[in-house]
Amino acid sequence: MFRGSFEHSVDSKGRVSVPSKFRDILSDRYDGRLVLALDYDKCLTVYPLEEWEKLEEKIRGLPMMQKEVKDFMRFFFSSATECELDKQGRILMPPQLRERAGINKTVVVVGIINKIEIWDEKAWAARSTQNGDKIGEVLASLGL
Repeated sequence: MFRGSFEHSVDSKGRVSVPSKFRDILSDRYDGRLVLALDYDKCLTVYPLEEWEKLEEKIRGLPMMQKEVKDFMRFFFSSATECELDKQGRILMPPQLRERAGINKTVVVVGIINKIEIWDEKAWAARSTQNGDKIGEVLASLGL
C-alpha cells in the first residue's frame, strides 16, 4: 500500500506530482480514478475511488441524525472532488482546497496505507514534531 513521504513542488496551475511509487500502486491496483478531499488536519487526502467508496459505506452506517455526524459529513463531502492523474503523473488541486489546506509552493506527499495525504511543508514539519508524543500510546494499544 501507500507508505513513505516525498517532497514536491506545486506548479503555477496548482498541480503536484504523485510519487512514482504511488503511481505504480494506483496503476497496478486501482483504475486511476481518485477522490481529493479536505481533511480535518488541514491537509488534503487523496483516495483511490475504490477506497473512497469503502469509506462512504462505513460512513453510511453512522447515525445520520446526530449533529456531529452531520457536521462531519458536510465538512468532508462538500470538499470532495473526483480527479485523475494527468499524463505526467500529477493531480490538480483546486484553488479553494489549496487555500483551505494552507498549501503553498512546497508540499509533502505522505502515504498512509490506503490513502495519500498532501501537506504544506511547514504544516507537515509542525505536525510531525507533535506526533511523537502519541506514537507510544498507539503502539501499546496494538500490543507492540
